[in-house]
Amino acid sequence: IFDSTYQLIGLTTPDGTILEANRAVLDATAIDPPGVIGQLVWDTPWFRRTPTAVAALRAWYPAAAAGEFIRTELELLLPDDQLRTYDFSLSPVRDDQGQVVFIVAEGRDITDLRATMEQLRHSQKMDALGQLTGGIAHDFNNMLQGISGAIGMMRRRMEQGQTAEALRFMGLARQSVTRAAALTHRLLAFAHRQPLEPRAVEPNELIKGMDDLIRRSVGPGITIELRPEDSIRTVMCDPNQLENVLLNLVINARDAMPMGGRLTIRTADIHLGRVEVAGQDGAKPGDYVEISVTDTGQGMDEATLARAFEPFFTTKPIGEGTGLGLSQIYGFVRQSNGVVRLESTPGQGTTVRLYLPRCEPALTPDPPAATESDAKSSQLASGTVLLVEDESSVRIAVAERLRDIGYQVREAVDGPEALRVLRSGTHLDILVTDVGLPGGLNGRQVAERAREHKPGLPVVFITGYAGSALDEDMAPGMVVIGKPFTLDALVASMRRLADGSQTLPTG
Repeated sequence: IFDSTYQLIGLTTPDGTILEANRAVLDATAIDPPGVIGQLVWDTPWFRRTPTAVAALRAWYPAAAAGEFIRTELELLLPDDQLRTYDFSLSPVRDDQGQVVFIVAEGRDITDLRATMEQLRHSQKMDALGQLTGGIAHDFNNMLQGISGAIGMMRRRMEQGQTAEALRFMGLARQSVTRAAALTHRLLAFAHRQPLEPRAVEPNELIKGMDDLIRRSVGPGITIELRPEDSIRTVMCDPNQLENVLLNLVINARDAMPMGGRLTIRTADIHLGRVEVAGQDGAKPGDYVEISVTDTGQGMDEATLARAFEPFFTTKPIGEGTGLGLSQIYGFVRQSNGVVRLESTPGQGTTVRLYLPRCEPALTPDPPAATESDAKSSQLASGTVLLVEDESSVRIAVAERLRDIGYQVREAVDGPEALRVLRSGTHLDILVTDVGLPGGLNGRQVAERAREHKPGLPVVFITGYAGSALDEDMAPGMVVIGKPFTLDALVASMRRLADGSQTLPTG
């Protein structure tokens, strides 16, 4: 049996000296028994060409000699120059008195298995990508059609002199833009890329403040129960996103109870150990606050439950939902270093549990309230703006709006052109730049160069993606506005920077 098994097996002393090696081991390296018997394991041809494996074996053998079972994967460069992966283990063998007298070293070549599994994972990724792009295309085509149709009717009504009707279709176009913005926001949430403003939040107070909104959202046929734990602590998260998550869960619960039912929202302090946070990137063992939303609706079977967090997976008919609600919740909680659990039984309802990290009450002040100047974004302004934006439709609209209220605007389509404006000696009062730019310089780099010419220059970043270019903390006098934005919101942010407010929230 020792010589006929496909497993690679060696018998060693507790210090690593080889006593026996089976046929599979010898065949793997094309050597004879006298070539390895009596050698230390890590000095043999199987391991000595892989320094990391040698170091690992030297560390593992004393542990195995003390009675510990060790199992891991090793990637080894063999004498024939092949790079192979092994499922490797060290098993202590004890005598009648319980002393470790031998160590069995075993290996199984899993190189081909790993390659097959990688192909399977790639296939699954492609399937998920196909589902994702199909869902995006369906929803965005609907929204683009809404915008295109509304613009066509606006033009027709304006040609007919029916201004009021044109304004009505303008509102419809705006609704489609808002829906598209919400969709991209949910995609960013699922990808853990949404810009967040985490701060200390009291969940009980937040839920209490949403009471009226929750009741209006579910209607009179559903009984609402709020069960906050009195001793609940604060959590660290983005309060606006937490409100959005809870509202999504409430609406999902409402849809699961078309004939009415009971919706219960609870909060509780809880400690999660290593087992509970295993496999949850960013989450660590410690104290959390649990926020649970329970309904008495239709529930989900195991197949649906397994796919519930997938983007664009939905049990609703086409056109009645994107399937991004739960995936957005999943992304937000994970991005907040929390844990999310989903429990459901067909016919008995569903419970979604959010676990957010507990923290001490914050000393950080809330974002400043809107000032009177924000509401008067149409008042005249002065100064020179450098506007850097490669998308012509965005650049033209922003530049026209800024000129309308009195700004002088210098335009650039990429980083190098922006640098030429800076080197020309043009006096600048504020920089407005996209983050993702062609030409080899991103918006962050343009801002750094601009501040070399004029230290402290106010900077507004406009971006549709919160990526690596903005991973560093914002310097004073810099803010970020996510696309799509209203032109009035952009002007309001510029005014606040000009007034010297440098504590603006990003997003």
